[in-house]
Amino acid sequence: MTDNNPAGQRGPAEHERRDQILELANELFSAHGYRKTSVTDIAKAVGVSSAYLYRFFDSKQAIGEAVCAMTLAKIDVALKEIAERDDSATQRLRDLLDCLLEKGLELFLKERRMHDIVVVAIENQWHHMSVHDDIIYEAIRRIVADGRESGEFERKTPLDEVTIAIRKTAAVYGHPVLLELNDPDELKRNLAAVTGLILRSLAP
Repeated sequence: MTDNNPAGQRGPAEHERRDQILELANELFSAHGYRKTSVTDIAKAVGVSSAYLYRFFDSKQAIGEAVCAMTLAKIDVALKEIAERDDSATQRLRDLLDCLLEKGLELFLKERRMHDIVVVAIENQWHHMSVHDDIIYEAIRRIVADGRESGEFERKTPLDEVTIAIRKTAAVYGHPVLLELNDPDELKRNLAAVTGLILRSLAP
């Protein structure tokens, strides 16, 4: 469950000024990258002093974590929606893996500066990266469980073992550094082959 007021963030979680800080920080990170943006830069954009900014966030990292959470939430919401649909488990699993790749390419490669902040988040093990990973895991687990219930998937292998295997296999399609190292068209072709192999392994 996502914390509404994560560590490092001060003041009421829904404070209007806090939202303004995050909005402008997001714009600066997108334009210049996380590493090249300072707290002073953000404070100037907001029109306040750095000291005032620290009333809401105790560090640049705290701001970065909040912006990163907002970025990853775009993927998290889409994955949850797919997992909860009424379609067959087979179709939902295909769509989930496709979505993971498409959203990853969109957020991490097309929006190049957001790639920077997610890489920093992975390197420093920011909290929301584990939250994001948990959401992917739970979405896969739900789909596989539904597929077992409907008779689409085999039931002999432990559910958690199957979920972990799929999650680890699909990791390349949601990792900014790994996405950057591969051609998008080749990734899409490879994903189709990987998805087919996963589904055949799940057949009863």
